[in-house]
Amino acid sequence: MDLRIDTSDGVPIYLQIVDQIKRSVALGRLKPEDPLPSVRQLALDLTINPNTVARAYLELEHRSEEHTSELQSLRH
Repeated sequence: MDLRIDTSDGVPIYLQIVDQIKRSVALGRLKPEDPLPSVRQLALDLTINPNTVARAYLELEHRSEEHTSELQSLRH
């Protein structure tokens, strides 16, 4: 996975990760069912704190659950 972190743009790093993963899925570079790198591995690859990656993954999970709930409410 090719993620780029820009510490000078003012966007929190965890949100940069979330946005880039979501963009990769939207563009078809990453399938929703594709496994993500482990927290530890992505933190090492990006030379950031593992807690930042964990926060990004939790945010992705939270957004996914919200999206699923919205779709289910539209179907009923």
